[in-house]
Formats: sequence, structure tokens, C-alpha cells
Amino acid sequence: MLIALLSACSDPQPTPAAPASGPPRVVKVALNWQPEPEFGGYYAALLDGAYKEAGLAVELLPGGPHVHVLEMLADGSVDVAISGADDLLVRRSRGLDAVALFPGFVDSPVGLMAHAEGGPTRFEDVTGPVAIGVGGPFQMFLWGRFGWDGKVAIVPPTGTIDAFAADPTLVQQAYISSEPCLAEGAGMKINFLPGRDVGWNPYSSLAVVRGGDAEADWVKAFRAASLTGWNAYLADPSRANAEITRLNPEMPADRTDCIVTRQTPYVTGAAGVGVMTAERWSELAAALVSVGQPADATGAWIP
Repeated sequence: MLIALLSACSDPQPTPAAPASGPPRVVKVALNWQPEPEFGGYYAALLDGAYKEAGLAVELLPGGPHVHVLEMLADGSVDVAISGADDLLVRRSRGLDAVALFPGFVDSPVGLMAHAEGGPTRFEDVTGPVAIGVGGPFQMFLWGRFGWDGKVAIVPPTGTIDAFAADPTLVQQAYISSEPCLAEGAGMKINFLPGRDVGWNPYSSLAVVRGGDAEADWVKAFRAASLTGWNAYLADPSRANAEITRLNPEMPADRTDCIVTRQTPYVTGAAGVGVMTAERWSELAAALVSVGQPADATGAWIP
């Protein structure tokens, strides 16, 4: 099996598999949200021909709040699900046979957004209220890590920044590739508190495949082409961003530059584009266990 015990780092430069003879292999990829720059490298690989050169006919299927990509992967509706490493480990603990292939974001883009004037600059300074989904792993991790139970109030998230704009005391869960740029575009000054800085750092925009496909040639080819696409996107995101804004009218072109600037350090990470390590997977499993979620990262990724 290509799936190994957690004992090595993933190769940041996988060798491209030779394209198979005959027609291209159709690969359906379910995104866990609408087209946005957080998926930019996958769009770049499609538009620049990296997938085609690898013998793949890739279809990027947009998602949304009610699209459950790992379920789609499990029932065979798609070949690849773009998800998060925390979601993958939670589902694996419930019996899902799936493994991580390639991280679009080496560091997690999730964190808290606060107003720059009078708001907290550290997690330790948060007093609430916080708009965040109750019961999610990130919320549970923060409340456990900082002892916020009974001290920091939770308010229901709305999916917009309207409440944040109206309340200078409100702190909001945010993604570095979304809400901060919206807030700044509306004239607000914000502080972003990255979850990665306090021990919550699941890989994101993560390509996941079924365990039974882990050794397939098309999987190796998809991984190598995705790396090519993300490197191309980092070098010049303009073509992919133009396609993203065409597909998603709610993603205005004047917002993409802000997003790319903010998200790039999370795409590259400290070790480089596409790199996964045993240590990081073990840390994530421990973080999930700390909030009462059974998790074992052994065999959860393709080195």
C-alpha cells in the first residue's frame, strides 16, 4: 500500500505520472465552497493544461453550505473531495475510508477577526462575544484551550460581516481568504488571530481520495498536476482569478488581490507548497482528542 504509517514528510515535488494511453481519465472534484481564490491552484492546473497533460479530464464542481463533499466521495459521486484535515479525521473515526492527497493550504486559514480599535490582539485577550458555530471542532478547541466556558459568550454566526460591522465589541470566526478582505473593503480596520498560532492547524483546501484509489496512477498524476497548478497560481493568479469571478458573481474582481495577498503565506507554509508531515497530522489528532473527538491520523495521508 502507498498509504504509510506516519513516519515521513510528503514529497513537495512528486514525480508526474506518465499520461495513460487512450482517452483521458475523467476526475470529478467536489469543492466544499463556491469558486474562490482558496481553490486557485486547482483552477490554475485546469486552465493552464496541467491536468490535461497528465492525462486527466478534471471537472471542478462548486459546493456550498449544504454540500457534503466527503459523503459525495464515499458514495462514488466524485473522485476527489476538497475538504479540511479535521473533517477528514472526524469522518475517518466514523468509518470513512479516505486519505489526504494534497493540501492547497499548508496552514489553516481559520481564525478569529476582531476590530483593530479596542479589540483583542491575542486569543488570551478575547472576552467576547464571539460569533462562531457552536459544537464545531475549532470552537470546542478554543473554549477548552483558553478556559472560556462560562466566560465568553457565543452568538450565532450569520454568514456575513453585518453584525461585526455594527458591533465594535464582536469577535467573529473568519477565514483569512474571506472575511478580513470583506471587512477592509468596507472600510474597517481589523486584527486577525490565526488559529495556527495557538495549536489549531488542520490542512485546508485538502484534496481527499478514497482509500482504495490511493495507489492509482490517476491519483499520482492528479497530485503532481495540482502542485504544478498551485505553483503557477502563486506566480500569476490573474487567469485563474478571472475564471473564479466569472463563475462566482459574489466574488468581485477587486477583492481577489486582497485575498491572494493574505492567503499566500498559508498556501506556502514554512516548509513549502503541498508539504504534509507526520508531526502535523499527529498534532491535529491530539487537538481533536483534546475536545473529545476520537482521532487517529495513522494512515490518513499519502506521504
